[in-house]
Amino acid sequence: MLLAVDIGNSSIDFGVFGEDGRLLAKSKLSTVKTKSTDEYAAILSGILPLNGVDPKKISAAILSSVVPLVTSAISRAVRKLCGVTPMEVGPGVKTGLKIKIDMQNQLGADIVANAVATVAAFPPPAVIVDIGTATTFTVIDKEGILDGVIIAPGLRVSMDALASSASELPDAPLVAPKKLIGKNTEDSMSAGVLYGHAFLIDGFLRRIAEELKAEKMSIVGTGGLAGLVLPLCFSPIVGREDLTLTGLRLLYLKNRK
Repeated sequence: MLLAVDIGNSSIDFGVFGEDGRLLAKSKLSTVKTKSTDEYAAILSGILPLNGVDPKKISAAILSSVVPLVTSAISRAVRKLCGVTPMEVGPGVKTGLKIKIDMQNQLGADIVANAVATVAAFPPPAVIVDIGTATTFTVIDKEGILDGVIIAPGLRVSMDALASSASELPDAPLVAPKKLIGKNTEDSMSAGVLYGHAFLIDGFLRRIAEELKAEKMSIVGTGGLAGLVLPLCFSPIVGREDLTLTGLRLLYLKNRK
């Protein structure tokens, strides 16, 4: 079995794939930069069996990370618990992607994994909308080349900035708004942030299509907060919550010896 780990700023996603490529189990943890190797190993030792996976049956592992402080702790935890050293997505890893950006070492490992999974499953041109701590738009052109990325403030960042900058506004939760026009402060803030984000996504997708001169695009939505905002979008976005984990599996297959 293959263990795939995606370390993000807000959460850590774990997925276990069988030999046939099926995702057998998955789980999500909050990212805590201060946790030690042993703490993460102890958490994993409970999570994997809870999802029906024997840690000793993990024969390989791969991880992507945008949080360097957590990368080594998770890698050592997997090695201690499962007896395998995770492959890390980074320079030197074969992706099979054609990438047209100024500095490829600035491309996040999760963005690479998402692009690999999308190119394998959807016709170009394509846009990947990843809604998490930040909201990113990864653009794949008509030739299947990764053309570039747009990074916008995420939902939680927007809500936190609104509450902290306006003294009379509360720290409202991120919940689906009952309707567009709010009748109380919390609903008004939720509507503003979530519908505002949906409008942002629709607007970017329209402008990306214009720039690519594309009459039709594959649009794939993923990320921990995608479920809150994608239903509010007008664009035909296909949700793929396991996109990054699937991409990690494909990257492992491209690089295993």
